[in-house]
Amino acid sequence: MLERFRAVIGLAAVRVRRDRSRTVLAVCAVALAVLAVTMLGSLGLGVVDTGQQKFESADRDLWVSGGPLRIAPGTVGGFQGGIVDAHATSRRLSSSSRVDTASPLLFQTIYVGRSPDSLRTVVGVGATSSAGFQVRGGDGFGRDAGFYNAGGYNGTASRKVVLGDGVRSDLGVDVGETVYLGGTTSDARRTQYTVVGTSPTFSRFLGADTAALPLAELQAMTGNAHTDRASIVTLDVAADSDVTDVKQAIQADYPEYTVRTNAEQLESIIGNRILLVAAGLVLTVVSVVAGAALSVNLLSLLVAQEQTTIASLRALGLSRHVVAGVIATQGLYYGLLGAVGGLVMTVPFAGLLNRVVASLFGFDTLVQVSPWVVAAGAMTAFLAGGLTAILAGWRASGVEPLAVLER
Repeated sequence: MLERFRAVIGLAAVRVRRDRSRTVLAVCAVALAVLAVTMLGSLGLGVVDTGQQKFESADRDLWVSGGPLRIAPGTVGGFQGGIVDAHATSRRLSSSSRVDTASPLLFQTIYVGRSPDSLRTVVGVGATSSAGFQVRGGDGFGRDAGFYNAGGYNGTASRKVVLGDGVRSDLGVDVGETVYLGGTTSDARRTQYTVVGTSPTFSRFLGADTAALPLAELQAMTGNAHTDRASIVTLDVAADSDVTDVKQAIQADYPEYTVRTNAEQLESIIGNRILLVAAGLVLTVVSVVAGAALSVNLLSLLVAQEQTTIASLRALGLSRHVVAGVIATQGLYYGLLGAVGGLVMTVPFAGLLNRVVASLFGFDTLVQVSPWVVAAGAMTAFLAGGLTAILAGWRASGVEPLAVLER
């Protein structure tokens, strides 16, 4: 029995080595299926992990929004914030003993440049002060109350900005120097802001180049001053309070807004990309099915082309099970070699994708390979090889020596 088993393994290995074209095609098909599974799994893992890190680094417990940000074509800033009367709403929220701070944030597209003739677009972040995020190399900016004077936008603008690290590097400016900044190109060409620090906070969180400035000033330059709009209000819950309880209380008081925890906010972001997720899953399933189908087709063609050889072996005394075992083992070899090829390519492909994503969106570890992802890829190869082995072995066992040799 042991000798028969060794013979089957040896004969299959010889066939794999001799039929190189068929072997290369089958192994590449399985390897691509494995790579599709590992890349999708690594990307999904990276998205969730990166999202959790971004929310944790933001050091906020609750997120209050007035619905999704809406693109507003033809308007300055390009986006319509969902929270109205943001300053008063934030004051009411922070007046609760269960809330330490409530900070409104506005996201708008603005123009910034070192000279009036070299402007570029970045994401402008409006905050009531820079105290809530990491500032390096300068003092940042204080409360926007100097401009938001007793509820009116009639004070003195600070003209201070905290640039994201990427923007500061691209513009080649240092803390203390000035940049041209505004909601429109004409406004930016005649308005100068002093750089009072750099910060990675919002660039890391949004995955885009950013420039943070006092909320009231950003509202005024982008047409949001009349309704005192903000995109979201972030809350830091008191240490002795339960986040879920505070969330439910705020939701009851403000039914027109949506209140989410960090985990719920992340789920909402991923849920809004459900079509992309579904497309990735469909492509992965198609890759797995195509890989298995190509392997099965190649071995089925082999059986069809070598019916005379198989019939001769049967006529010489090899049993139906031995012949089927040789062909089936050949399919398992394809699966094994495909698994090795796909898993070997996983790490360099993940590195390549990370570089592409980092250059486009600023997230440098979005594709994360983990042991369970590797295991899923190996299981894919096992299933493809196993399916190939079963079907090809079944086809080979069905060859009748007399019917073939008589022709």
